[in-house]
Amino acid sequence: MKAIVLQTLDGTQHIGFILCAIPPGDVEGDCMFSIVPDNAELLEDPEIVQLLDRRDQGESQVELSEDSRSLLIRSHRLDNMFVEFEPDGVGHWGYVRSGERVAIGQAAKISSQR
Repeated sequence: MKAIVLQTLDGTQHIGFILCAIPPGDVEGDCMFSIVPDNAELLEDPEIVQLLDRRDQGESQVELSEDSRSLLIRSHRLDNMFVEFEPDGVGHWGYVRSGERVAIGQAAKISSQR
């Protein structure tokens, strides 16, 4: 998995990308955020502001689950973030709050064909 597309929860608006660097065969690596929403009003949404904060920090730590269907992302002083996928590569992203996963938007994998 090289990148993840982030969309709003209803899937109608593009928010940005998570760019992943996880060495082959490993379950840990780094990621960076590219936030380029379709609608500038999204930049005022507190959930999107947290993505901008992650982007501004530079690299975040990412951990891939054993089945490669979910990621846990850790950024300094921010809620942990998750991305979960169905077998077809589509899923949800959100934040871990009070031990619960709260879905904020839809996510889709972009994989290289090498």
